Amino acid sequence: MRDRDQIFLSYSRNDLEAAASLRIQLERHGLSVFKDDKSIREGDLWLYRLQEAVDACTGFVVLVGRDGVRRWIGAETQTALTRYFGPHDDTERLPIFPILLGDAGPESLPAFLRLFQATQWNGSDKLPQQLLDQIRARTIVAGEAAIFEGCPFVGLDAFKIDQAQLFFGRQKETLDALACFDTRPGSPTVRWLEINGNSGSGKSSLMNAGLLPLVDQGWLWPRTGFEHWQRIGPLMPGQHPLGMLAESLARFSRDVLKDPLEMADIRRVLEANDRGLADWLRGRKQDQTAFLLAIDQFEELFTFADPGERTRFDRRLAAVLADADCPLFLISTVRADFLDHFADDLPRLAEMSNQRAKSWRLPPIGADGLREIISGPARLAGLDVSEVQEVMVAEARNEPGALPLGENALYWLWEQRNGDRLSGVLFSEAGGLAGILSRSADDLLNELGGTRERARGLELLWNLVKVDQEGRRHTRQRLSRDEAIAIAGGGVAGEALLNRLAGERNPDSGTGRGPVRLITVSEEVAGADAAAEVPDKGKGRWVNLIHETLIRSKGPDDKGKPQPYWPTLWRYIEQHKDRAARRERLQLQAREWRSRKGLARLFGLAGWSGLLGFRGLATPGTIERRYLRWSLARVSVQTLLLAVVLGLAGENLYWAKANGLPLEAIGTRLEHTLGKPLPFPALARVPPKNVSLPQTFMMGSKSGKERERPIHPVTIAQPFFLGEIEVTFSQYDVYCAATGCEKPWDEGWPEREKRPVINVNWNDASAYARWLEAMTGSGCRLPSEAEWEYAARAGTTTKYALPAPAGSDDIAGKGLANCDGCGSKWDGKRTAPVRSFEPNAWGLYDMHGNVWEWVEDCRHKGYRGAPKDGQVWLKENDSRCRSRVLRGGSWDDDRGSARSADRVRYDPDNRDDDVGFRVLCASPILDH
Repeated sequence: MRDRDQIFLSYSRNDLEAAASLRIQLERHGLSVFKDDKSIREGDLWLYRLQEAVDACTGFVVLVGRDGVRRWIGAETQTALTRYFGPHDDTERLPIFPILLGDAGPESLPAFLRLFQATQWNGSDKLPQQLLDQIRARTIVAGEAAIFEGCPFVGLDAFKIDQAQLFFGRQKETLDALACFDTRPGSPTVRWLEINGNSGSGKSSLMNAGLLPLVDQGWLWPRTGFEHWQRIGPLMPGQHPLGMLAESLARFSRDVLKDPLEMADIRRVLEANDRGLADWLRGRKQDQTAFLLAIDQFEELFTFADPGERTRFDRRLAAVLADADCPLFLISTVRADFLDHFADDLPRLAEMSNQRAKSWRLPPIGADGLREIISGPARLAGLDVSEVQEVMVAEARNEPGALPLGENALYWLWEQRNGDRLSGVLFSEAGGLAGILSRSADDLLNELGGTRERARGLELLWNLVKVDQEGRRHTRQRLSRDEAIAIAGGGVAGEALLNRLAGERNPDSGTGRGPVRLITVSEEVAGADAAAEVPDKGKGRWVNLIHETLIRSKGPDDKGKPQPYWPTLWRYIEQHKDRAARRERLQLQAREWRSRKGLARLFGLAGWSGLLGFRGLATPGTIERRYLRWSLARVSVQTLLLAVVLGLAGENLYWAKANGLPLEAIGTRLEHTLGKPLPFPALARVPPKNVSLPQTFMMGSKSGKERERPIHPVTIAQPFFLGEIEVTFSQYDVYCAATGCEKPWDEGWPEREKRPVINVNWNDASAYARWLEAMTGSGCRLPSEAEWEYAARAGTTTKYALPAPAGSDDIAGKGLANCDGCGSKWDGKRTAPVRSFEPNAWGLYDMHGNVWEWVEDCRHKGYRGAPKDGQVWLKENDSRCRSRVLRGGSWDDDRGSARSADRVRYDPDNRDDDVGFRVLCASPILDH
């Protein structure tokens, strides 16, 4: 049971006399004082005993002198603050009374203690009677309103470290997160705190203004034993995470260690081997001192980072966390909807997360927290928010973007305040939280100038978005400042537009108000790779959207339509989705081209169709622009060569006539002169021209396995072109020669060139289809499951489409296909050469048996929710498929697997001697 009159007294050993005097005065006032001198601080369970002692008290008095709030005072204060912020009932909160000794001022208090009224005392005089009465009555007294110059609200931007005094509403969450770290003997080791939550939940602000200031003040000492902390960051991974880390380490070495090192030197250390970072830090560790690495927006590793750097970053950081002698602790923030990316993209860190990490979910802010983020900063600045507080709380409740929307609205209302009062009428007239965001963002666009400037502003904002084609999770992507200026119009005009979007006041608006900021410009480096490609990018600044709320929707309405917070930019994104897909394709092709060496670069360049499709998508000074310049040079050379070929053809006609030879001889001469043409797959039109479209067929099987159900209608509206045969070794070998990839093993079976290629995984097959598309421009890819089954059935409704045209329900022993029990000489032995059997009614060979064929779709347990238009089904795991699908059976499987409806799951990385593929193209492949 708690002693209702006991007060916990927290003090430093350097303030023993003041503590003794304070205890005497409190006891004379009828209070029982718990003043720990030694007992709690012995043994491994001291932290639990401390929590019990504080929990047993009904008041907490902390003496803050020259030592500040560190070590034991910090540990005791954390425990007391947890008891204050934990209960929802104010009567259960622990009253806290800071007393400042000597020259200690309010600035020596951490932000959390500044919430309470502090009393100045010299350590010997009589305490103010009012304070004694408040302690005895357990009265919670808020800190006196301090004068804060300027706006106390941060708008859409996240809180910074130096804004901790303005950070309200998340004190309990901050303490809970801080308590996750632990390296005490007997406790699970936690050196990595991964803070995850929905976009707009305030992860960055919690880390920057909540956790980092407290860590800097040594508040992790109780659970780690380290009193002093040296912070690296916070940093964001960006496109070149190793470059970002090297820049942060160089700044840390210069500012904290007083050891100026060049970023290039640190980058070489990071690139040397996996243990480079761990060795560098261990060589700089000091007694009682730990390192803290803070990484914000960890999802940039999945959406923005160069894949090669991401892999090296994963290995280096995991090696540090695994090193018990390297005192590095890590705090990271990541959007919750990207947590599934860790296993695939960061395997080493994913493994380390099970050994050294704590994944901590930041919960949505509650109504009380919302009131605090409104009233707390307002109290510091002497503002009256009575008209807006409750209406904002009511509107923001259950709103996923409550924090950025609320901060933006408060900033906007402060800009237009009447005296010290924020207007409730103005809030309602502006449309509330979402309306203020949309209205203020639209106002800024409209103030840019004419229609052309507004269009350029939208175009710049669009370029800062990595567009999700399904519209569910658009994310931010950064641009260099030079790129942003070029997109905004270039020169002085482009720079002016960029500055306006970053919040510079419009001198011609006549309002005198600063507009909402839509972008931020940060000082960062691009990384060594980018600097090598574009020298100026290694030194520039980077531009980013200020918050993802600008590109988010709060969910569908009753009719299933999205409800974007800023409809203007959302509509622009929707209107330019196709262009976004082409932009992403350009970026991917440019990166792949850059990674190639020597003559192999020529095979990754774009053709005429690509150049036309990529027009206007690359800005000066980027790798994409260099890629397009080289592509233009290549197609120009190709055009010249074509003219040479045409001239050569005319010369050959003259040659044949002059020598009296038949025209067929010309082909032999050209083959010898120019080389044999590439053996592209022969394609069959599906359906044939005599079958009218659209056409609906029933996909799946009622009598088949569960994965083939439910049977459902699929409508094919447009024809496509499917390989008449499975891709052969002879066709695939040409691709291998062109791209430098290793030729697959043929198991030593004879007639290699006539057999379907085997021992290729899904990635191999997809890469071949992409290469074929790049070579032909015919829109080639792997078929979807629906397209494959539609082609395999060829208008039949039986289990098999053989014998053509009616098909049958059993092909056992008839020699119509190659499968175990089909009756061919290859059954159960090996693949058959292509075209060894009769085709189905639509001219397609080996759709039943011979080899399993990869399709494009993710693996799904059944057909519930499957597309009804034949499109590829990629929704599982946000289009990141851990399994793919095989169709058609093989020589090594029974005839049941060769049915038109059968489907099996398979790991996309697996290769086998009974697995191949055929390609689908949107148009016929022209002769080249």
